[in-house]
Amino acid sequence: MNKAQLISKIAEDSGITNAQASKALGAVINGVTSTL
Repeated sequence: MNKAQLISKIAEDSGITNAQASKALGAVINGVTSTL
């Protein structure tokens, strides 16, 4: 699964747009990497 597929899956499961899912995933990734 690549990033685009993950974004689509998050959007589909959450009932949000791909843009919103992309933003949310980006925030999670940034949060994880900044704490490492």
